[in-house]
Amino acid sequence: MATATELITDALEEINAIQPGETPAPEDSAVGLRKLRQLIDLWATQRLTITTVTGTTWTISANDGEYTVGTGGNVNVARPATTDVSVNIIDTSTTPDTRIPLTPATDEGWRAIPQPAVTAVWPAVWYYNPTFGVTGFGTLSLWPIPTSTTLQGEFWCPVAMTEPTALATVIYTPPGYRTALVTNLAIALCSSFEKVPKPTLVQMATDSLAWLKRSNIRLSDLSIDIALTRPHAPKANVYTGIP
Repeated sequence: MATATELITDALEEINAIQPGETPAPEDSAVGLRKLRQLIDLWATQRLTITTVTGTTWTISANDGEYTVGTGGNVNVARPATTDVSVNIIDTSTTPDTRIPLTPATDEGWRAIPQPAVTAVWPAVWYYNPTFGVTGFGTLSLWPIPTSTTLQGEFWCPVAMTEPTALATVIYTPPGYRTALVTNLAIALCSSFEKVPKPTLVQMATDSLAWLKRSNIRLSDLSIDIALTRPHAPKANVYTGIP
């Protein structure tokens, strides 16, 4: 872990904007904080710069098929910048609770649903639209619209680092992030301080970011389309997966 000030100071030393042991001027620290926030904001759009995947539960209301996703929304988690998410429902009427994975819908698949207002006890399909407006919420939709009163939703998504709000903010990161943050921040600061990054710095920034991304690669299940394994079988229903 390190404070924003420590990261900014190290980055300014990398480009010789300050000498080792010097303290950055307040105005230089302010520039560094803005650039650091920009860098972390950019990394939030890249799946392999994100370490944490978090599952957040929320209450599914009967006859309600649409929920907001974001800090303070129905699904109270930082709005994911990508659609790399998954959704389950949890039936609390059983002992123990039963978790049921839902099927994701693409943009085209969601728009092609012929009767979007259909209801059922349980939903079968989810669709996440990363909308962004004044509220900063994404939109999660379920289909069919569930009527059960014993359901919870479970929304899994990658959660990026939080941008520091002050120079004293402590930034908690796994191993490898500090070097990547310092070196890439140093390059981002070059234009503001009229510096030319050294080739060794550019190489270290590139390599450290690559190492960081490699450490965030996760195992995934291999799925095979039913049409490939049963070419002569009846076509599966696009919504249920059942022939």
